[in-house]
Order: sequence, then C-alpha cells, then structure tokens
Amino acid sequence: MNQLLRFLIVLLPIVVLIFFGKILLVDEDIKFSNFNSKIFPEFQLNDLDGNPVQSGSLNGVKILNVWASWCITCLVEHPFLTRLSEQNIQIIGLNYKDSDLKANAWLKKHGNPYLFSIYDPRGDLAFDLGVTGAPESYLIVNNQVVGHIQGEMNQRKWETIFLPLIQKAKQGS
Repeated sequence: MNQLLRFLIVLLPIVVLIFFGKILLVDEDIKFSNFNSKIFPEFQLNDLDGNPVQSGSLNGVKILNVWASWCITCLVEHPFLTRLSEQNIQIIGLNYKDSDLKANAWLKKHGNPYLFSIYDPRGDLAFDLGVTGAPESYLIVNNQVVGHIQGEMNQRKWETIFLPLIQKAKQGS
C-alpha cells in the first residue's frame, strides 16, 4: 500500500503536467483554422470605390482578407499582405463593419495590397462566411473556400496553412 501511494504521488503530477502541456502547446494556427471546403456565399455589394462586385469575381486562386480601419491587428498584418501582393498573390479585401471614408483613408495612408476591397458595412457577407472578427483570411479556389485563418496572417501561417493548400489546388487542376 505504501509503495502504491508513493507511485501515485509521483505519477499524478506528471500526468497533470502532460495534460496541461498538451493543451498549452497546441499549435494555435491549426486550432483556429478551418479546412472544411465550402462554396463561397452569393453576394452583391460594392467595392470601396462604389463599383458593383458579385461573387462570380472570385475565380482562380485568391485570398480574401477581412479587415477594418478600426482593427489594430489588421495594421500589424498589413506589411505581410503588402509583401504577398508584391509577389503577385491576388488578395481581395473585405472591409468589415467600417466607414468607407475611414477605410479609404486608411488604405491611402498604409498602402493598398488588395485588387479591390468589398465594402460590407453591415457585415452581411462576413456573417454568411462565418467571420468572428477582423482580421481573418480565406483561401478561395474557383469560388470555393478551401482554407480559413482566424487572426493575423503572417509568414508562418502562410507557409504552414495556405501554401500547402495552394499547392494541392494547383496539383488538382
């Protein structure tokens, strides 16, 4: 009985440490990324310049980045998105629950990596996509959502989540 008690006293803290270690060390990119493929929702909105945009404009491989002028993390990820656009990665913005005047001023001040930005002032399209907040990024292949990242897009997430999905999509075509 004494040996069993000693064994449990030693084993219990080890089990607790392993349990909490697994919880704390889960890769946040994978934990909050959604890989369930779905058709991009139908929509009819305008871009930030007032031009009509429809869901049919999402052919090919594109990133849809949900952003807003009020979003601090959007400013943090913006230089990375700019570098991607300079490498001919097509990025479409989804301006989320924002003022078009503030959004255009923000792009003028910080640069515009987007082919265009869909203006979604009420968040209707964002709701249909399942957006929980800004920033979020969706990988779209021929009007199909094949990848989703919540939070800041950065080099590590790009390389571990979106690049493999893009390579897979190119192999399938």
